[in-house]
Amino acid sequence: MFDLLVKPSPAQKSFLEAVRAGMENYFATDRRRIDHALQVCRYARDLLTYIEADTVLTLTAAYLHDIGIHEAERKHGSSAGNWQELEGPPVAMALLSQLGAEDDLIEKVAEIVGNHHTPGAVDSPEFRILWDADALVNFAGGFATKTDGQIEAILHRHMVTEAGFRMARKRFLADQERQER
Repeated sequence: MFDLLVKPSPAQKSFLEAVRAGMENYFATDRRRIDHALQVCRYARDLLTYIEADTVLTLTAAYLHDIGIHEAERKHGSSAGNWQELEGPPVAMALLSQLGAEDDLIEKVAEIVGNHHTPGAVDSPEFRILWDADALVNFAGGFATKTDGQIEAILHRHMVTEAGFRMARKRFLADQERQER
């Protein structure tokens, strides 16, 4: 449907497929977490058609942004964002190291994963894309009792890219209008 501004090379596509497979293997039977990561990655890919950013970094971070959930639940009894941010980077770094990723990519992904619930924590287009892609998935179904004005206000406060804001308006205000009919 969309064409990325910068298309990944065959080697980069192979690496991203390995990251996806690594994420799926790590989450194993946790389909909810796998499906969430895949949906966030789809939105991130869509946003990359409008926003100039490092494709490999963006999509790797999208696949791995919630990779710390299981460790957070195991160690802290909670999947809260602060625990995900604490536990996610070591897991992401280990997975990327096993895949032979370059140190620079590992560090940048770890920084994004370690801050993905903290608004504005990382000043990069890759972080902003992930932020909006995650919101587009997380907001699904959450606006059923909201008015158009309330939805608009939430989107204005939360979305950090113009493209993400427009996608959210199209998706959630259109869904709201269909529900009211």
